[in-house]
Amino acid sequence: MRRASWLLTVSLLVTLLLTSLGPSLAMDKQTRLGVMAGVVEISLVKVTGGQVYYLPWGSGTIISSDGLILTNCHVADPVRFGFPPDQVPDFDYLGVSLTVKSDRPPQLTYLAEVLQADPVLDLAVVRITMKTDLKPVQPGDLNLPFVEVGDSDTLEVGDDLNIFGYPGIGGETVTFTRGVVSGFTQEAAINGRAWIKTDASISGGNSGGTGVDEDGQLVGVPTRAGVGDETALVDCRPVKDTNGDGRIDDTDDCVPVGGFINALRPVNLAASLIEAARRGLPDPGRDRLPEPVDPSSGQARVSNLFFAPGVNEFNQPTTVVTSLPSGARSLYLFFDYEKMDQGKTLEMKASINGQDSPDWGLPAGPWGGDAQGTWWIGWGDAQFADGTYEMALYVDSQEVGRAKIQIGGQPQVKASFSNMVLSLRATAQGDAQEPAVLFPAGTKAISGFFDHASMSNGLKWTHTWMKDGQVLATKDETWQKGPSGRASLTLTDSRGLGPGAYRLSLSINGKLAALSNFWLTGGQGKASSFGPISFASGIDAKGKPVGAAQSFASGLNELHSFADYTDMEDGIDFTVNWFIDGQQVVDDSSQWTGGALGNWHYYIYSSSGPLPDGEYSVELQMAGQTLQKGTTTVGTGSQPTPVPTPEPENGVQIQGTIVDLDTGRPIPGAVFIVLQPGITFKSFQWTDSEVFTSAEADRTGFYKLPDLVERGQCYTMIIGAKEYWAYAEDDVCIGQSGPDLLELPVELEKK
Repeated sequence: MRRASWLLTVSLLVTLLLTSLGPSLAMDKQTRLGVMAGVVEISLVKVTGGQVYYLPWGSGTIISSDGLILTNCHVADPVRFGFPPDQVPDFDYLGVSLTVKSDRPPQLTYLAEVLQADPVLDLAVVRITMKTDLKPVQPGDLNLPFVEVGDSDTLEVGDDLNIFGYPGIGGETVTFTRGVVSGFTQEAAINGRAWIKTDASISGGNSGGTGVDEDGQLVGVPTRAGVGDETALVDCRPVKDTNGDGRIDDTDDCVPVGGFINALRPVNLAASLIEAARRGLPDPGRDRLPEPVDPSSGQARVSNLFFAPGVNEFNQPTTVVTSLPSGARSLYLFFDYEKMDQGKTLEMKASINGQDSPDWGLPAGPWGGDAQGTWWIGWGDAQFADGTYEMALYVDSQEVGRAKIQIGGQPQVKASFSNMVLSLRATAQGDAQEPAVLFPAGTKAISGFFDHASMSNGLKWTHTWMKDGQVLATKDETWQKGPSGRASLTLTDSRGLGPGAYRLSLSINGKLAALSNFWLTGGQGKASSFGPISFASGIDAKGKPVGAAQSFASGLNELHSFADYTDMEDGIDFTVNWFIDGQQVVDDSSQWTGGALGNWHYYIYSSSGPLPDGEYSVELQMAGQTLQKGTTTVGTGSQPTPVPTPEPENGVQIQGTIVDLDTGRPIPGAVFIVLQPGITFKSFQWTDSEVFTSAEADRTGFYKLPDLVERGQCYTMIIGAKEYWAYAEDDVCIGQSGPDLLELPVELEKK
């Protein structure tokens, strides 16, 4: 006991010493010099008549000795970011000026090209490719000083941040500023921290520059300037010869390029861009320029602002609150929006007790969502002082909505609804079975499940179902379900619910208490779905796979992926994620435009030789919900293993849906088994060697046998699912003639 007590005392003493010696832990001189050597100025370079002209445009960080540089998208590719082409100076290359000494201007040494860019995150990776004399540079010949990439998720409020860059208004030399992490902001459509907030004064020219922790590791990229109006723009640069003297200098009119930045992009958000660039993979959105703004679309509108203390796995609010007690750690502002586009900017200004509080705001920046929908901005682990918080939203500097919430005092006992999810059916305990946000159109009934607490019988409450912004059904009721527990509501339509964007909202005494959005797609019991993903080494002139295989030998130049899709809905968010050995290399998001059914195709290749060996995985998501995954390997040390694909005249593809006999609802997880010819159901010993092929139904009930059944053969087929009677049929014979595709729907009866 004495020894344990002594250890505890020593531990406490060390903690107190470290706290008191905090200032001595600041970045040392040697570390600062090492970081500065990896900071570069990025410029727009024009080569005319053998002369090189360059215009300083932003900052960047060398992150590898072979010349990879991390910066902002608006610095590396301003047009793709969304700047109007007529406002961007004409340039041929990106210039890279190295930091030679801290008291001297940077030296233009190399030219670079963009490898990866994400306009929504405003991040980009460029690579040095030439010297200023236009002679190529091989990455292996470079040995540049670089800044090690750190882990931005390890940052905490109060940690020191050290900012390096070339701000322009600070002179021509590299500039260093120091601040602390003042908080983190989250946003819809971004996993984890979206922004690192800081109290450091960072000039706009530092965009794309270097934010490091005390160990000198890169943790953030200065990105977003707090510019609410033109008077806040402080960094102004001449970018055109406006006075006609043949030179671009201080006598020309200047263009403001940013105000004081107070938000950095966490470096972890650049991980997939960096990994793809290192592996030589192409940028999937290179030729995808921002959609032009349609002036006739009208002014953007924001409505239905409310607060929630949390966000669930489906990106929906856990509940709706108008106040939170002292010590609250999370808060999210939700709002509906319409008529937004990538040409617009979003800003949020915050105040506490009427006093401006930039730490809780969101600086102006490009819109990252769709044209309409629901968005949120929030904080998942923060320290809120007591007070009245007011958040005001601005689109293109025009206020579009605001909301208030009171934080402070003891937790209050209030009637509430929370944890709402949607499902097609309930478990035996009355909860949602396989909750989701995507469901098949044509469904005759869908239920919302939710918790209730501190309710009293006789309380007035309302439930409202909406479709595409219009009320489908609403009802005022008197509560009779007791003080707390789990409850559900069901929307029914004997003709089947049509496709569209739906919402279920609950109110207590006329005040919103909970809501959840969901979508119905497809029809006839099928929601949006993808069949199994297959892989191939190429594609023919008709778009068909060439060299289909389950794995591939080293030296593969291209990897193609294919999947049949059905019942898709144009306009819903669609995301393709690629991983190599578990590291994400592609995060390609857009709105689906492929129509209801067809064959999906996507491929990746290396721009610098064969694809690297490793395990390749692709994941397809719709409205944030994963619909299909597939995995293959490159570099297995052997020749590819062909996927069995009998000639169409010798085989028949069997697919279909497995649904409940009484309700018509799909049965996810149901299995369809085809036994080897000659094995009957009675003789089946339930061993793998007796099975010819099998498939499992997905969440929509869809199945597709991976192997073709042979013509002229007879099989035993078994279909079953948990809690359902199994169905078996011997001597199912496949004729010598007939269609190559056999749709075989199955209905199972519940026990």
